[in-house]
Amino acid sequence: MTDLPRAVVLSGGYAHPFAETSAVVAALAADMGLVPEIHESVGAALAALPGARLLVVNALWWSMEQDAKYAPHRAAFARNLSDGELAAMVRHVAAGGGLLALHTATICWDTQPGWVALMGGGWAWGRSHHPPLGPVSVALTVEGTALSGASEFEVVDEAYHALDPAPDCRILAHASAGGAPQPIAWTRTQGRGRVAVDALGHDVRSLTVPGHAALLRGLIAWAAGGGGDAQR
Repeated sequence: MTDLPRAVVLSGGYAHPFAETSAVVAALAADMGLVPEIHESVGAALAALPGARLLVVNALWWSMEQDAKYAPHRAAFARNLSDGELAAMVRHVAAGGGLLALHTATICWDTQPGWVALMGGGWAWGRSHHPPLGPVSVALTVEGTALSGASEFEVVDEAYHALDPAPDCRILAHASAGGAPQPIAWTRTQGRGRVAVDALGHDVRSLTVPGHAALLRGLIAWAAGGGGDAQR
């Protein structure tokens, strides 16, 4: 049994290469001194969560009721987050744990408004959208941080629009994909815990760009309580 702090990674869902991207995130967490473990169901992740320093959600499960095109995929990927499951995540954060919501985590569990409240913002069907996968320009937007990486970088990704982070969020980065810059990464605190959101990360191409990897390392370190880079 290791005494090192653990990072629980919840991975899986619809139409994204979660196995590959979760492996990259797990490696970044290991670089930050955490022991990562990847789970492919909410139940397994929550069972492993007690005592962990960080919960990473890299998944896409939601009701899939918005369009008939999702009907063939509902049996495999439609999921709701129960009040009890949400409460376990909220307790983890409020007690001093960290949460990192990555990319499609902002779309997850549309029937559970408490999930968006915990993140401080997220996907709203009918308002949020994204251009096709393609070139995205990212600019860090917080002065005085010590994130070790470029203040601007380019990725191939999906730039989510209209995620509407709440006033208590500190915006760390904006993304531009041909339109107005969109807040794409932020942090917030809740109780004794820390929440970080990085709405980029469609695939490994994005996560392994040095600037994006540096941003993620800073978010992981901050959310896990191991650094003050992402938010003073």
